[in-house]
Amino acid sequence: MIKSLAIMNKTQAASISKLFAKFMLLMCAFCTSLILAQEEYILGPSSAKYEGIAEGKVTKHIWKSTIYPNTIRDYYVYVPSQYDPSEPAALMVFQDGHTYVKEDGDFRVPVVFDNLIAQKKIPVTIGLFINPGHSMDSLAIENPFRASNRSLEYDDMSDTYGRFLIEEMIPELKKEYNISDNPKMRAIGGLSSGAICAFTAAWFFPEHFHKVLSHIGSYTDIRGGHNYPPIIRKTDKKDIKVFLQDGSNDLNNQYGNWYLANLQMESALKFKEYDYKFVEGTEGHNGKHGGAILPQSLLWLWSDVMPNTVAAGVYPFSVANTDSVLLKGETSHFSYSELKVVQLKNDLGTLPLKNDSKEQIFIIKEGEVEVSVKGNTKTIGPNSVVVLMPKDKGTIRSVSDNATYYTMKYESKIAMNLKRGKKDGGSAIIDFDELEFKEHDKGGIRNYFRRSTAMCPYYEMHVTNLNGGIKSHEPHTHFATEIILMVKGNTEMEIGNQRYQAKKGDVYFVPSNVPHAIRNLSDEQCMYFAYQWN
Repeated sequence: MIKSLAIMNKTQAASISKLFAKFMLLMCAFCTSLILAQEEYILGPSSAKYEGIAEGKVTKHIWKSTIYPNTIRDYYVYVPSQYDPSEPAALMVFQDGHTYVKEDGDFRVPVVFDNLIAQKKIPVTIGLFINPGHSMDSLAIENPFRASNRSLEYDDMSDTYGRFLIEEMIPELKKEYNISDNPKMRAIGGLSSGAICAFTAAWFFPEHFHKVLSHIGSYTDIRGGHNYPPIIRKTDKKDIKVFLQDGSNDLNNQYGNWYLANLQMESALKFKEYDYKFVEGTEGHNGKHGGAILPQSLLWLWSDVMPNTVAAGVYPFSVANTDSVLLKGETSHFSYSELKVVQLKNDLGTLPLKNDSKEQIFIIKEGEVEVSVKGNTKTIGPNSVVVLMPKDKGTIRSVSDNATYYTMKYESKIAMNLKRGKKDGGSAIIDFDELEFKEHDKGGIRNYFRRSTAMCPYYEMHVTNLNGGIKSHEPHTHFATEIILMVKGNTEMEIGNQRYQAKKGDVYFVPSNVPHAIRNLSDEQCMYFAYQWN
């Protein structure tokens, strides 16, 4: 009896063990599918074309090299619509140019350049997209990745390719275009062997190339590239800025492990205190991840030569930051702007309102206030607005125990025009309760004004009610800078390639020409101000 029970227990245990093993396999497969779903890389709004964003021009050319004798290659030149021959343009060189310039490829650099240059987030930049050389004695090839000279040019750890750019390609480009000689206005990038090629050119010639964009870089033992990490550690720091991207499922073969090689590069750059950034993902040896993050990569790479302006994103409101500044700084159209929240108690009495060189707007958040501007006195409540032109005076006092309002002061980059501001209405008090609500299929709208002011040729404000669970529209762009101020509800906003969430009282800031769209996250209507200017 005891023996038979022991046999039964062993049989049951084996059966349970098999079931458990199957369960674990299923769970692993399930978890793997979840991970893959989370790491799906898709192109964001900044990689799409938009009406109103001027397109640059791409031309194709052929070059026969003398530094690489008996070779021929295609190359492409991108010139942005903003290029001005009287001003030196920045330059960015891409190896394997065909894949970076391709309109429906992983990177779509000309489209991304169009958007970022229009947003003034990167300098006016000419793009040079070069394919690897191919022997003129060899049969023609359909795929430039199989060019006969590719590994010799790209994986070689010498100054040859850098000289090819400096002595041949860039002088040819300079015959037609005004290109900056400042190394900080030059960048070079590539993928795989093209990435290590870009790093090598900057390594040997930092006085020509300050910025490196490296996608799935081949820092492996093809032609000695695995030696770069110790070389970096042992060599005096050079004036180069490096962006690295790679995925944990990159190649692993007889030449090395690409992902580990990039980790070694990151460690060496960190050890020598380089200005670098490494973004890792889960993709393999392809451009999906690098293409998806290309706009953000370029923003980081060029950030040291661009003005420090108010950043796109959400600026949260809390009771703790009442009487404090929410956002402050330069924008595309304002040399100065400052948005803050002010609490006004009725025991403070009547306070003066006065602007000299700046314009100002007030948006009542809570409570009631009595406002007087140029002899016009009104008591107004939440969501009412006051526009105060430069040189005009007024007063404000709280009628409630406490009142809270947003106020923004700003100064335009163009000359102030007092006559224009007066002609289009001058200073104004707009009572929310007097505005007409126009219902539509997505909710409704109240229009406050569409006018010009002393500071702004274009100045527009409305309040939108958006039905639950829907988007206002797909991502779109406009020249005007915009603030979205949440009155009610919870929303999510796409601004460029990023997503932000905001609640009642929070403020979204959308710079000029940046693609954006807002979604109502709740089931009920949300409500928000949309306030634009240029």
